[in-house]
Amino acid sequence: MPDGSRDPSIGDAEGIKPNREPITTPDFFEEKLGELRRRLGWTQAELGTFFGVSKITGHRWEKHGSGETEARKAALRLIERTLDRSPVQEKQVGKVLLKAGVVRAMTAAVHESPRLSEGGIDRPMDWKIVFNLRDRLGWTQTEFARFLGVTHSVPTVWESGDATFSHSIRAALFALDLSADSRRPAYPEPRASWDELKTEGYGAFCEEACSLRIDP
Repeated sequence: MPDGSRDPSIGDAEGIKPNREPITTPDFFEEKLGELRRRLGWTQAELGTFFGVSKITGHRWEKHGSGETEARKAALRLIERTLDRSPVQEKQVGKVLLKAGVVRAMTAAVHESPRLSEGGIDRPMDWKIVFNLRDRLGWTQTEFARFLGVTHSVPTVWESGDATFSHSIRAALFALDLSADSRRPAYPEPRASWDELKTEGYGAFCEEACSLRIDP
């Protein structure tokens, strides 16, 4: 089972973990989605393209504040930070991210680089990956569901072998799978332990493990 350590040298002088405040994220779909989309230079249709949904769905998200999930909210927060830390113009960031899509962006974000040109993957998700990931973490289906912000029965459906995965969920599952796999040292684990993150949720994992920039 992963021990949750990215670098054993990280910590205070006494080797005592500082207290970690619960991580909260803004209501992007009600407060920030339109502003963020304009910074990226995206249309509502392109917002949908990035997340693998229709133009109508992208419009509904922005107009009605619907569609907010932990996986999408974490991706949007990553995008906001990427805009702030990338040395190129915001609309150029938008073009690169749009071409990549949410799955490649989130998987590149857990790579040690962290550049979009390195570490990103985009391939089908299947039940074996989900089961092996959950088993590796040592979490129950209920704990896994709570962590990802989905209903308790959803992991059962995922592991049934007869499930489809949204782009944002596939992005979240692959990011977790890469970071929690000790055989993939190029995708380091978060500094916080998995036991801590289990109670704090997927957004906390992204805060710990996900970083991305777009270079010229």
